[in-house]
Amino acid sequence: MMQRNAMLLCAALALSSCSSVEVPRESWWRLDIPAAAATTDSRDGFVLRVHDLQLGNAMSGDFLVIAHGPSKLEARELDRWVAPLDRLATDAFVLGLSRSGAFSLVKGAGDGGGEDLTLHGRITDFAEHRHDDGSRAAVASFSLWVEGRDGVRLADEFRGTAPIEGQGAESSVKALSLALQQVIDQVRARIVLQSLTTANPDAAPPQSR
Repeated sequence: MMQRNAMLLCAALALSSCSSVEVPRESWWRLDIPAAAATTDSRDGFVLRVHDLQLGNAMSGDFLVIAHGPSKLEARELDRWVAPLDRLATDAFVLGLSRSGAFSLVKGAGDGGGEDLTLHGRITDFAEHRHDDGSRAAVASFSLWVEGRDGVRLADEFRGTAPIEGQGAESSVKALSLALQQVIDQVRARIVLQSLTTANPDAAPPQSR
């Protein structure tokens, strides 16, 4: 009987010990695109349609990603986006370009009606980059092109970077949001400049990045 009681006590202690261990929990994140100041650099009031962006082959659609050097990518398996990354980025472009005030209307792929310009593209990098010196930076890179009624207006690579301050996924998400806003601002400026140059051939040509 005493042996049986001792075994039961050991089992109870083992269960109690197991229950006190905290199991890692998944976290879900959304992009937080800051509201940019409205601009008045548009002259033509174009309607812009943003088509769904595509993910590059090396990018993950669900998990936050850490890049170690140019080749190694690591998924944060407990930190996931609230929706596929391509969907979040597309929505951020629609919202950010609409907030800028540079266009009379910015539409998503499924919105009705016509448009003057369409934006297409691919996400080539969207990750927390960790360097050998211990520094960390958020990088957002996109391959984008804009089509008008007369064909392709511009095609280029756009890149935003922001230092990551603090530890953990929250700091990474904040910096990635800032890097994405940089790209949105670059795209807005290039579309407007290209449109003005097309309307006025004597204007200065857009500068390559």
